[in-house]
Amino acid sequence: MKTLSIALCTYNGSRFLWEQLESLVNQTLLPTEVVISDDCSTDITLDIVQKFSNALNIKILINDKSLGVIKNFENAIAHCSGDIILMCDQDDLWHSDKLQKISQYFEENPNQLAVFSDAILVDEKKNSLGKNFWSAVRFFQPQIQQWKNGQAVDLLLFGNRSSGCMMAFRRELIENIIPFPTHIPDMIHDGWITLVAAMLDSMGIIEEQLISYRQHSSQQIGVRPKDNGKMVTLQDRFSRPREEKLSPFLAKRDYFCTLKNTLLERIDSKNPNFQKFDNIILYYESRGTMPNFHLSRILPILKLLFTGDYHRYKDQETSWKTPYIAAIGDLLE
Repeated sequence: MKTLSIALCTYNGSRFLWEQLESLVNQTLLPTEVVISDDCSTDITLDIVQKFSNALNIKILINDKSLGVIKNFENAIAHCSGDIILMCDQDDLWHSDKLQKISQYFEENPNQLAVFSDAILVDEKKNSLGKNFWSAVRFFQPQIQQWKNGQAVDLLLFGNRSSGCMMAFRRELIENIIPFPTHIPDMIHDGWITLVAAMLDSMGIIEEQLISYRQHSSQQIGVRPKDNGKMVTLQDRFSRPREEKLSPFLAKRDYFCTLKNTLLERIDSKNPNFQKFDNIILYYESRGTMPNFHLSRILPILKLLFTGDYHRYKDQETSWKTPYIAAIGDLLE
């Protein structure tokens, strides 16, 4: 059986840490080790950890200076020795069969490097909020089926669908993911791991809720509502400077260029999934550099329509009309 390491990051976690550690002790399959990286806590976090040292094989790392969430997880993962590594937050609750099911998944799927599950959303007092994590990140049955059909990267171009505390990966993946990049806007460690594993066609899913994901006022990440940005009225569209319309497309182009170049540092350039980055970069480049003369825009707009790009890159929850509205906007504004 594969050995299991848990990388648990703490920072002033005394409020919920006891319950999280209890949920690790109560696993039907105990971890081989729990590597705890503490980011300069000033409360009784470390005292709580010590009380579990007889029940769990705990390795404690105390940072000399604060690293922040991303680098603190990097530190914990780098010190894990297990065949399978799981990331753990200080404020959740793992269901008693989580480690058993993760271990079983990797035994049954020897070619997969990583996997993530769903979670139940609960409040501070562990009461169910009546919804699951996947629905909060818009990972519904159509998207789950896309993922199974090998379109994981396509979905991740529109945002991450996982969270670190719901994820596990083989230690072989470490050479591709660490060090975690910190220069990519809105990209944190869990999104990075998910994307890298998906690029390697090796990120599986477990369609079960294996943890209770606690939502509370002092957590650093959690589930946040989708940001739809500023509402643009019809009047705005025809009165705003043209640069204001084009700049978001160019910003997205630059984002995907940065992301692609960072991935190229870790993954073979011959990986066919890079073509998906080239396609979306070209899409935003095309929309962000439309000519000022309206009639000159007709051919590039028709090309985007006929290739299906307006449809391919529309938000998953918008109507069938959206691609045509976008094309008309590109022509008239």
